[in-house]
Amino acid sequence: MQIWFIVSLLFAVIVAIFAVLNSSVVAINLVFQSFEMSQSIVILASAASGAVIVLFLGLFSKVKTSLKIRELSNALKASEKKNALLANSIKDYDAKDSLSKSLAEKAAGSQTNEVKAENQAESD
Repeated sequence: MQIWFIVSLLFAVIVAIFAVLNSSVVAINLVFQSFEMSQSIVILASAASGAVIVLFLGLFSKVKTSLKIRELSNALKASEKKNALLANSIKDYDAKDSLSKSLAEKAAGSQTNEVKAENQAESD
């Protein structure tokens, strides 16, 4: 980040020196008017307007990136909530499944005991 600031500062100094060295009066022809002014003022005004344009483009890019980050953060939070709900439902399902298995085992065990009792009763 600092290197870009240093490069920008050097470029601004070079533009300023160039503007001072070219200080003759020039004619500026616009669509409806014509102006005569110092070439150094034209150079500095052009550089300043370019800097302002670049500043606005950079701000637009930062705002766009910030909005995208916010959107993705919200999507991530929603996905994490959904993941937590699904994990809870899996735990509930596992608890119900283990309960039903234990009930089935008890029922099978009681049936086995009944069969053993019947077999013992028949053998007596």
